[in-house]
Amino acid sequence: MENQDENTTLSFERVLFFSDAVFAIVITLLVLEIKVPHIAGHTEAAFKSELLHLLPKVLGFICSFFVVGMLWYEHHRIFRYINHFTAGLIWRNLVFLLFISFIPFPTALFSEYPWSRTALLIYIALFGLAALAKLWVWTYAVRARLLPETFGRLQALKITRRSLCVPLGCLVCVILSLFVPTYFAFVGFALIPVFARLLDPTARSKDTRSEEPPDSAR
Repeated sequence: MENQDENTTLSFERVLFFSDAVFAIVITLLVLEIKVPHIAGHTEAAFKSELLHLLPKVLGFICSFFVVGMLWYEHHRIFRYINHFTAGLIWRNLVFLLFISFIPFPTALFSEYPWSRTALLIYIALFGLAALAKLWVWTYAVRARLLPETFGRLQALKITRRSLCVPLGCLVCVILSLFVPTYFAFVGFALIPVFARLLDPTARSKDTRSEEPPDSAR
């Protein structure tokens, strides 16, 4: 019986190791898009000009790095609570990793054509789909009872709502892209932590406890 439990644990860890490996490869591919420029004229002005041309790629890398990092963190968070797996969970996790592994392409596309609203929408859409796929993994784990019996309903609701933050941020980016230049649409990504705070069902109770005076002051 102990051997069976050990084999199950090792099998589950392989799912997590594979997921982490995909994230690591994706982040590596993102930075590989930033190549050392070829300077035609050996002058400082030409060098600075080529560096300015690299700026969209650098900004695209930074933005993608932090959003991918956020998705990795949330993926790590939900799998910290999932204590066993099924074929349904593995396939849903593979769909999530499919979107993650595709991220370097729209990042390179938008970095090459930062003025294109279509490139921006493809870029944003992929992050939104990846986040929704992660939400799909989590809601399946809740429905399939892959969580510990002691896991609270409020805690499950908190994680479910947090999983909506990136899709909401992407939605704001899409709306802004219709009215402002492409780079200003990235304000939507900056609002993701704000959405996380607003959607947290435990935030109000935390604020209430923080406002209460300590026992010694009563």
